[in-house]
Amino acid sequence: MESEAAQTQFLDIPERIFAAGEEPAGVRVTPYHKACGIRQILNALDSEEVDLVRLSPFGKMVEIADKPTFSGRFGRYIISRQLKVTKKHEAWFLFAGKPIRFSLREFAVVTGLNCQKFPSRTKKRSKKHITEKPYWGELFGTLKEVHVSSVIRMLKKKTIADKELRLKHAYLALLASVILPTTHTPHISQDHAELIKDLNAFFAYPWGRVSFDMLMCSIKERKEVSLAQNTIALKGFVLSLQLVMVEAVPSLTEVVQDGSSSGSEGESGEEDDNNVHKKSDKKSISPGHARDIDAAGQAQVCSIISHSASEIHNSPELEWSDDEEDAKVENMVALIQQRFHFSTANFCGGLSKLELNRLREEAKAESLNRKSSKTKTSNSASVQDGLDSGFVATIVKDCVQENCFRIASQITILQEAFDSFQSLVLSNMKDMFDKLDENVEKMTLLSDLAGKEYSVAPEGTHQDPTPVGSDAEEIGEDAGHPAQQPPREQQTKACYTETNSTLDPDLFFPEPTFSLGLTHEIQPPVKVIANDIVDGEPVAEHDKTISEDVAEAVVGCRKSKRQKVPPRSLLGHYECDIHFLNRARQAAADSHNSGGSIDYSAKFSVLLDKMKTDFCITTGRGTLQSSEVYEIVARTSPLSSKVVDVLMFHISSLFRARSPANQQSASVFLDTQFVAQLSKMYTKFSKVSKKDNFRFPNSITETIMQNVSLAKAERFYFPFNLDKKYWVGICVDCGSWTISVLDCNIALRTDYMMNKEIRPIAQMFPYLLKQVGKQVVGREAKPMALDRPRTIPQHNAITDSAISSILFIQAHAAAGVEVCKCITPDVLDTEAERLVVTLYERNVETL
Repeated sequence: MESEAAQTQFLDIPERIFAAGEEPAGVRVTPYHKACGIRQILNALDSEEVDLVRLSPFGKMVEIADKPTFSGRFGRYIISRQLKVTKKHEAWFLFAGKPIRFSLREFAVVTGLNCQKFPSRTKKRSKKHITEKPYWGELFGTLKEVHVSSVIRMLKKKTIADKELRLKHAYLALLASVILPTTHTPHISQDHAELIKDLNAFFAYPWGRVSFDMLMCSIKERKEVSLAQNTIALKGFVLSLQLVMVEAVPSLTEVVQDGSSSGSEGESGEEDDNNVHKKSDKKSISPGHARDIDAAGQAQVCSIISHSASEIHNSPELEWSDDEEDAKVENMVALIQQRFHFSTANFCGGLSKLELNRLREEAKAESLNRKSSKTKTSNSASVQDGLDSGFVATIVKDCVQENCFRIASQITILQEAFDSFQSLVLSNMKDMFDKLDENVEKMTLLSDLAGKEYSVAPEGTHQDPTPVGSDAEEIGEDAGHPAQQPPREQQTKACYTETNSTLDPDLFFPEPTFSLGLTHEIQPPVKVIANDIVDGEPVAEHDKTISEDVAEAVVGCRKSKRQKVPPRSLLGHYECDIHFLNRARQAAADSHNSGGSIDYSAKFSVLLDKMKTDFCITTGRGTLQSSEVYEIVARTSPLSSKVVDVLMFHISSLFRARSPANQQSASVFLDTQFVAQLSKMYTKFSKVSKKDNFRFPNSITETIMQNVSLAKAERFYFPFNLDKKYWVGICVDCGSWTISVLDCNIALRTDYMMNKEIRPIAQMFPYLLKQVGKQVVGREAKPMALDRPRTIPQHNAITDSAISSILFIQAHAAAGVEVCKCITPDVLDTEAERLVVTLYERNVETL
């Protein structure tokens, strides 16, 4: 051991970045290319086309597709075991105590890509190239942006028939998603599309060098603190790093595991629809097996992998003109060529965990200082050296002085105009209010005089009402023949004419044709029989009683015993008070239209006594036992779909019983079975290119068409279950073309998550309405928008979500979203009791 330590002391080789045994564990390396990206593209091609790809400069990709996928955990393990080198285009890793080189030569060996030097650029483009039509239009038409997933879909569906074009699409997809990936959702570059017009020029470009430079920059730009992060994202063809390690250490593939390791696919975004490989078919190297080999230090390691083609190693085209010299690396390469037996003890140095924590704190402090200094710098005015600020200020002042004077004069003119306008408005308003006061005084005087002119004869007398102060004419020459009286309108007009003779003639007001409700309003004269003798016969006593009753009926009013409920024709067209709308909701929730107030608390007490014995409630949607009825009120656990369906059927029957005949079909209530069947169809629906040709099964269409007039149907209500325990109410409004989510606990789902849940319904419902014959002008193919009202009262208990959704649906159908505010947590128990009582009375008996 002493001789080995002494030998290590004289070896001038690179040190570790992290000390032995104190390397950061981390979690994974996240690549931007998918583990199955190559296989997806190849599966979209025919066998002949795959053979042509294999013969091309990209042919090595066909071979790589069958090798183990990238392991994010293994990549993270290797990144932590780097050696500190100054070369910009070269990295060295330690495994089993031996160094392994990763440079452009190794990258060219494992990928087979063109890694030669970049071609020289021409300064001017030829006129022919400038005037010719872009090649992008021949490949993708009018599309401005094309994702790789769309290209794979076009290849698989054979949207492109020409073989050469299909191969060009495949090469562009491989280049964007595997060789040069920079995002989890790669798209085709227009520059690459223009270059592929000439396949020879496309393959002559050193795509391998571009990919390696992208990957090496992602590794080299990270310092010690960045390399200690749990997750590291790398650009470029990251799988090449694992391919080099497998070539250098063949024993890594002795143990493989099913599926891709964490980081090889899960963190690369969502899987494409064209992915035909199952995860169980993928193979990946085992990170645990790699750790065991590294710890043992007995594995056979090839520090610099060899290749049968010696020109790859000796070609000057694989060198970098800007690379730096590193004497320690040169010494290590010389030792490798001398077959020196390296061990873990030969590589010393590196950061310890304490030093790494100190660097982290320094980085945080430096970041804070940089932010504060940047703020101060932005607030302070910086003046360049040799610039006279006073001279610049003089020039600017001379230039803007004239404009400033012009603006000041304009402001003065505007101020004078505004003052004159203000005085004119105030004068006109004063005159208007003076005239209004005069007219009010005259109207008050007129009202008082009109009340004194007419009076009804007191009870027991038989005199017609006559104007006060006028000569009373005799009733007639004969007592049996009363004199002809002028019409009431003429009497009134004469009264007003005589009374108002001293008033301004411009203030003549005719008799109103409606009641103003004033205390001095002129009462219609009651016609009382002048004499008790008509045609020589005395008038019966009951005739006088009838006349008196008629006089009393004029003054009195009838009080209705009907409940004060607003008509449904008003709701939705006028802005009503919340208490006014709540009366409409409560009326729609009553089981019997008997009028008056109903004591549901007393009825529920009676029903609670009945629940002590077993009974059943049979409805059109099923039968509930007494224990299930009690669970609606107790709510110790989420309600089942069966109970929710029965409640939906119940509020539907109440709605139709309490609504006018012309509004019963405006709202359609559906059950949970409809939602479940519709959701299952989304997978088939999404795969159909022409949505109009998709046919929904009869079980779904018959549910909507059953007892429903589609011409009048405007809203469709149904409950929606999330995670088999949480319920929300859904309203599909054909008028506003929106889907309202009546959610009693918005905190459980973000808008993005809820939109993802409701998106299948929003896309399928328009086509479902079209299939059943619902006419929706101009909106047949447009998906419905999602509306999630924030005014819905919130109930934190998940067990209350089902009953809350039912009550929200009932309230929304009665008077819209505003009345849903009445279903607050403090009235939830009372409303649940009302719902149970009406359910029992509707289907069993009256309590």
